[in-house]
Amino acid sequence: MLGEAFDEVIAAARAGAEWAIAALYDELQPPLLAYLRSQERGEAEDLAAEVWQGIGEGLSRFEGDEASFRAWAFTIARHRLIDWRRRRARRPEVVAGDDRLESISGVEDAASTAIASVASEEAIRRIREILPPDQAEVIMLRVLGDLDADQVGRILGKRPGTIRVLQHRALRRLAEAFSREDVTP
Repeated sequence: MLGEAFDEVIAAARAGAEWAIAALYDELQPPLLAYLRSQERGEAEDLAAEVWQGIGEGLSRFEGDEASFRAWAFTIARHRLIDWRRRRARRPEVVAGDDRLESISGVEDAASTAIASVASEEAIRRIREILPPDQAEVIMLRVLGDLDADQVGRILGKRPGTIRVLQHRALRRLAEAFSREDVTP
Protein backbone atom coordinates (compact mmCIF):
# COMPACT_ATOMS: atom_id res chain seq x y z
CA MET A 1 0.00 0.00 0.00
CA LEU A 2 1.19 3.50 -0.80
CA GLY A 3 -0.30 4.96 2.38
CA GLU A 4 0.33 8.63 2.99
CA ALA A 5 2.11 8.99 -0.36
CA PHE A 6 -1.04 8.04 -2.28
CA ASP A 7 -2.33 11.62 -2.74
CA GLU A 8 1.01 12.75 -4.12
CA VAL A 9 1.30 9.68 -6.38
CA ILE A 10 -2.22 10.01 -7.79
CA ALA A 11 -1.75 13.74 -8.46
CA ALA A 12 1.53 13.07 -10.24
CA ALA A 13 -0.02 10.21 -12.23
CA ARG A 14 -2.82 12.53 -13.37
CA ALA A 15 -0.12 14.94 -14.55
CA GLY A 16 1.52 12.12 -16.52
CA ALA A 17 4.56 11.49 -14.33
CA GLU A 18 5.97 8.12 -15.32
CA TRP A 19 7.29 7.36 -11.82
CA ALA A 20 3.80 7.79 -10.37
CA ILE A 21 2.15 5.61 -12.99
CA ALA A 22 4.85 3.01 -12.36
CA ALA A 23 4.18 3.17 -8.61
CA LEU A 24 0.46 2.57 -9.17
CA TYR A 25 1.24 -0.25 -11.60
CA ASP A 26 3.71 -1.90 -9.22
CA GLU A 27 1.14 -1.75 -6.43
CA LEU A 28 -1.89 -3.02 -8.36
CA GLN A 29 -0.67 -5.17 -11.24
CA PRO A 30 0.13 -8.33 -9.24
CA PRO A 31 -3.26 -8.60 -7.49
CA LEU A 32 -5.16 -7.50 -10.63
CA LEU A 33 -3.40 -10.10 -12.73
CA ALA A 34 -3.95 -12.77 -10.08
CA TYR A 35 -7.68 -11.94 -9.98
CA LEU A 36 -7.96 -12.04 -13.78
CA ARG A 37 -6.01 -15.31 -13.92
CA SER A 38 -8.38 -16.78 -11.36
CA GLN A 39 -11.26 -15.98 -13.70
CA GLU A 40 -9.80 -16.46 -17.22
CA ARG A 41 -6.27 -17.80 -17.08
CA GLY A 42 -5.48 -17.64 -20.77
CA GLU A 43 -6.73 -14.09 -21.26
CA ALA A 44 -5.45 -12.48 -18.06
CA GLU A 45 -2.54 -10.58 -19.61
CA ASP A 46 -4.70 -9.07 -22.37
CA LEU A 47 -7.46 -8.22 -19.92
CA ALA A 48 -4.96 -6.57 -17.58
CA ALA A 49 -3.74 -4.40 -20.46
CA GLU A 50 -7.35 -3.36 -21.10
CA VAL A 51 -7.77 -2.58 -17.40
CA TRP A 52 -4.74 -0.29 -17.41
CA GLN A 53 -6.03 1.40 -20.54
CA GLY A 54 -9.31 2.02 -18.70
CA ILE A 55 -7.44 3.33 -15.67
CA GLY A 56 -5.46 5.67 -17.89
CA GLU A 57 -8.58 6.94 -19.61
CA GLY A 58 -10.44 7.57 -16.35
CA LEU A 59 -7.62 8.70 -14.08
CA SER A 60 -8.38 12.40 -14.50
CA ARG A 61 -11.95 11.80 -13.29
CA PHE A 62 -11.06 9.58 -10.33
CA GLU A 63 -11.66 11.02 -6.87
CA GLY A 64 -11.04 9.20 -3.63
CA ASP A 65 -8.51 7.55 -1.39
CA GLU A 66 -6.27 4.55 -1.98
CA ALA A 67 -8.92 2.00 -0.99
CA SER A 68 -11.36 3.64 -3.41
CA PHE A 69 -8.71 3.52 -6.14
CA ARG A 70 -8.20 -0.21 -5.60
CA ALA A 71 -11.94 -0.80 -5.69
CA TRP A 72 -12.24 1.32 -8.84
CA ALA A 73 -9.44 -0.64 -10.55
CA PHE A 74 -11.03 -3.99 -9.67
CA THR A 75 -14.39 -2.71 -10.90
CA ILE A 76 -12.78 -1.91 -14.25
CA ALA A 77 -11.20 -5.38 -14.23
CA ARG A 78 -14.53 -7.07 -13.64
CA HIS A 79 -16.23 -5.02 -16.37
CA ARG A 80 -13.46 -5.91 -18.85
CA LEU A 81 -13.86 -9.56 -17.85
CA ILE A 82 -17.63 -9.45 -18.42
CA ASP A 83 -17.15 -7.70 -21.78
CA TRP A 84 -14.59 -10.32 -22.85
CA ARG A 85 -16.93 -13.16 -21.88
CA ARG A 86 -19.76 -11.57 -23.87
CA ARG A 87 -17.51 -11.23 -26.94
CA ARG A 88 -16.39 -14.83 -26.55
CA ALA A 89 -20.00 -16.04 -26.29
CA ARG A 90 -20.89 -14.22 -29.52
CA ARG A 91 -17.86 -15.57 -31.38
CA PRO A 92 -16.65 -18.80 -29.85
CA GLU A 93 -13.32 -19.98 -31.15
CA VAL A 94 -11.08 -22.92 -30.51
CA VAL A 95 -7.59 -21.89 -29.46
CA ALA A 96 -4.75 -24.19 -28.53
CA GLY A 97 -3.67 -23.46 -24.98
CA ASP A 98 -0.30 -21.95 -24.27
CA ASP A 99 -0.04 -23.62 -20.85
CA ARG A 100 2.37 -26.23 -22.19
CA LEU A 101 4.60 -23.61 -23.81
CA GLU A 102 4.70 -21.60 -20.58
CA SER A 103 5.69 -24.67 -18.61
CA ILE A 104 8.55 -25.64 -20.91
CA SER A 105 9.89 -22.17 -21.66
CA GLY A 106 11.36 -21.76 -18.18
CA VAL A 107 11.17 -18.00 -18.51
CA GLU A 108 9.04 -16.09 -16.03
CA ASP A 109 8.28 -12.42 -16.29
CA ALA A 110 8.36 -10.12 -13.28
CA ALA A 111 4.55 -10.07 -12.98
CA SER A 112 4.42 -13.86 -12.77
CA THR A 113 7.05 -13.84 -10.06
CA ALA A 114 5.13 -11.20 -8.12
CA ILE A 115 1.89 -13.14 -8.44
CA ALA A 116 3.54 -16.21 -7.00
CA SER A 117 4.04 -14.23 -3.80
CA VAL A 118 0.39 -13.08 -3.75
CA ALA A 119 -1.27 -16.43 -4.42
CA SER A 120 -0.14 -19.65 -5.97
CA GLU A 121 -1.71 -20.95 -9.15
CA GLU A 122 -2.51 -24.17 -7.31
CA ALA A 123 -4.49 -22.35 -4.63
CA ILE A 124 -6.46 -20.43 -7.25
CA ARG A 125 -7.15 -23.62 -9.17
CA ARG A 126 -8.36 -25.38 -6.02
CA ILE A 127 -10.63 -22.48 -5.06
CA ARG A 128 -12.18 -22.54 -8.55
CA GLU A 129 -12.67 -26.32 -8.32
CA ILE A 130 -14.21 -26.35 -4.85
CA LEU A 131 -16.33 -23.22 -4.82
CA PRO A 132 -19.27 -22.08 -6.93
CA PRO A 133 -18.30 -19.16 -9.21
CA ASP A 134 -19.96 -16.46 -7.09
CA GLN A 135 -18.21 -17.60 -3.91
CA ALA A 136 -14.86 -17.97 -5.69
CA GLU A 137 -15.10 -14.46 -7.11
CA VAL A 138 -15.90 -13.00 -3.67
CA ILE A 139 -12.86 -14.76 -2.17
CA MET A 140 -10.60 -13.61 -5.03
CA LEU A 141 -11.71 -9.99 -4.73
CA ARG A 142 -11.48 -9.98 -0.93
CA VAL A 143 -8.07 -11.70 -0.77
CA LEU A 144 -6.28 -10.77 -4.00
CA GLY A 145 -7.91 -7.37 -4.31
CA ASP A 146 -7.61 -6.61 -0.60
CA LEU A 147 -11.11 -5.12 -0.79
CA ASP A 148 -13.70 -4.90 1.98
CA ALA A 149 -17.24 -6.29 1.78
CA ASP A 150 -18.73 -2.91 0.82
CA GLN A 151 -16.30 -2.50 -2.09
CA VAL A 152 -16.82 -6.07 -3.32
CA GLY A 153 -20.57 -5.56 -3.02
CA ARG A 154 -20.42 -2.48 -5.25
CA ILE A 155 -18.26 -4.31 -7.80
CA LEU A 156 -20.55 -7.36 -7.93
CA GLY A 157 -23.81 -5.45 -7.56
CA LYS A 158 -24.66 -7.15 -4.25
CA ARG A 159 -25.29 -5.94 -0.73
CA PRO A 160 -22.35 -6.09 1.70
CA GLY A 161 -24.30 -8.53 3.87
CA THR A 162 -24.67 -10.85 0.90
CA ILE A 163 -20.92 -10.62 0.29
CA ARG A 164 -20.20 -11.55 3.91
CA VAL A 165 -22.58 -14.53 3.67
CA LEU A 166 -20.95 -15.70 0.41
CA GLN A 167 -17.50 -15.31 1.97
CA HIS A 168 -18.54 -17.21 5.10
CA ARG A 169 -20.02 -20.05 3.06
CA ALA A 170 -16.95 -20.16 0.83
CA LEU A 171 -14.55 -20.32 3.76
CA ARG A 172 -16.64 -23.01 5.45
CA ARG A 173 -16.74 -25.04 2.22
CA LEU A 174 -12.98 -24.69 1.75
CA ALA A 175 -12.33 -25.73 5.35
CA GLU A 176 -14.54 -28.80 4.93
CA ALA A 177 -12.84 -29.76 1.66
CA PHE A 178 -9.36 -29.31 3.11
CA SER A 179 -10.19 -31.20 6.29
CA ARG A 180 -11.36 -34.19 4.20
CA GLU A 181 -7.99 -34.10 2.43
CA ASP A 182 -5.94 -33.61 5.61
CA VAL A 183 -4.79 -30.18 4.40
CA THR A 184 -4.33 -27.38 6.90
CA PRO A 185 -6.55 -24.45 5.78
